Amino acid sequence: MAASSAAAAAATPTNIRTTSSNLSNFIPCQHTFVATRTKQDPSSSNNENTVENSSQRATVPRVCRLRTNDNAMAIYALVDPIGTSMLASDVCVNMLVEQLSKVSFDDDTYKEKINDIMQNVSYEIENRLLQMTFDHAEEKITSAPSSVSAAEKLLPSLDEAESGAFLFATTVTQSYMYLAYVGTIRAFLISNNNGDLIIDEERPQYFHTGSLHTIDNEDECRRLKNLDVDVNQVKHEGFDKNHSKFTRCIGKLSEKLLSSAASANDVNEARCNPLICEPKVSKFKLLPTDYAFVLMTDKFYKMYLKTRIPENEIPSDFIRLFRESIKSPDPAEYILRTVEQSFQSENNSANDDSDMQDMGLIIHFFHQPKNATQSSTSLSVKPNHIRRVFNGEVTVDEVRKFINKNNEIQEKREKNRNSSTNYGHQREVQSHSNSIEPFVRFDVYEKLLKDNEELHQANDLITELLYTQSTSMIDEKLTEFLREHPSLKCD
Repeated sequence: MAASSAAAAAATPTNIRTTSSNLSNFIPCQHTFVATRTKQDPSSSNNENTVENSSQRATVPRVCRLRTNDNAMAIYALVDPIGTSMLASDVCVNMLVEQLSKVSFDDDTYKEKINDIMQNVSYEIENRLLQMTFDHAEEKITSAPSSVSAAEKLLPSLDEAESGAFLFATTVTQSYMYLAYVGTIRAFLISNNNGDLIIDEERPQYFHTGSLHTIDNEDECRRLKNLDVDVNQVKHEGFDKNHSKFTRCIGKLSEKLLSSAASANDVNEARCNPLICEPKVSKFKLLPTDYAFVLMTDKFYKMYLKTRIPENEIPSDFIRLFRESIKSPDPAEYILRTVEQSFQSENNSANDDSDMQDMGLIIHFFHQPKNATQSSTSLSVKPNHIRRVFNGEVTVDEVRKFINKNNEIQEKREKNRNSSTNYGHQREVQSHSNSIEPFVRFDVYEKLLKDNEELHQANDLITELLYTQSTSMIDEKLTEFLREHPSLKCD
């Protein structure tokens, strides 16, 4: 895991312009069915299609079911928002499509490109959110009077810093399936064994306890302990006043930044925090027996548990529902509605019902070979023609607008940077009302670097590593550098 994490952390810069020309090759997949439930914020409007103002929209899982016209690649994702802000989940689903739409299938290098994107996409998303947070914070600081609020109260007031999401993303080619996930979304791979549908333990499955990335699970506790984090302190005190248990998610930068010593405007320094959005990534070869892939949000899974079905019996019971759903016009909606009805019959409390409103379910049916051993009239599924776009589903037009808006912001940022460079860097004059030493004495620092060539080389190396490498790689490279330059001491 360490090797893959190091590779994933070395994400590409976020200031590269992107185009949306390849998006014209993508259309909604007719072999994929979607069902979602929304939770409406009482203070918001009823306009669920507004993308620009995420705080004024109903809370709904974001979903993606796009495939290319030639069926060479398909993108499926389920993004579960944390809290009521939809901003982080919007960025997740749009950036995923943005990144994967660049892949070309001209030669076999596409496999490596897809694998790299699935490794890096969650870091890219968090970097984009981080830059958006800095942009909004800078705008807010420059436009508001200095007496309005203290600096440490700024981040929790920004949607960009406060929003968060869990993500399960898959990219399917004609022979492989690539996956990356951060958070509590569950997934089943359903196999067709000569007409018998099963959730085969020998095939990859993503629903077991210990793979959910919260402080309540053993795998996350183990990861935090390896990073020298006091797990008991996290559980009982939390990193901030919110007492968050989501120690590995996308976004929630207010918690990640406020609990970190890194305060500079540098996305790589923010990665040093243990609250990293480190994804689990994998890929596997598709088999002729692979029949369907199912993604579900944690709230749907919890509702399933509250129907008094033991957790170890959910896979077999889901197969029962799944087989029934194949005969319906929309299998995803059939399963979600059936589980809802079972839940309501077992739980009469209206409060429990409202807690379960924002749920999502995606079912993708693989193309099956037409042969006697695998095909069955009872397992045939009609293409999805009910609606073109489902509630919460990303559209190609939305992604185009997202890309164009980011490019406009990036152009403005580069213009401001170039303007600052042309006029030369103006060193800030330290001014304090009392005798406080500046945090960094730049004159002493620069003289020290000038007088010591080895220290100057070390400074250049550290700067380069911060912008290009992961935390673990920085440690490895610095150890090697100090070994080669024994005159330097690291306290």
